[in-house]
Amino acid sequence: MTTEEMQSKKDAELKRRGDAFSGGIFLISLGVLLFTGWWWPGIMVAIGLSSGAGLIFRGKIWEGIGSLVFFCGIAVAVEIVRATDIDWTLMAAFILIGVGVITLIKAFVLRE
Repeated sequence: MTTEEMQSKKDAELKRRGDAFSGGIFLISLGVLLFTGWWWPGIMVAIGLSSGAGLIFRGKIWEGIGSLVFFCGIAVAVEIVRATDIDWTLMAAFILIGVGVITLIKAFVLRE
């Protein structure tokens, strides 16, 4: 077996284990949401935990942290809007502008 084949097999095993880990985190998160009844925006936290944990497990630490921060940020923003009675149109505009800026930065500044 060549070195490339061994690395490919190792990557496939790491991906399989990462997917299982991510799935387990997501199911636990859903159980907590069912118990607490905090479905929205709690589902965003569950998605962030699941995707972030899976990426970090595969060695993609910064992507995992970014995913976790993004989805948990949505949950925090929703709770802030609920607590302060900020107009949803204003909040949605800032969210879309922020996502657009992040996309442009990733495309032109952080390209590999």
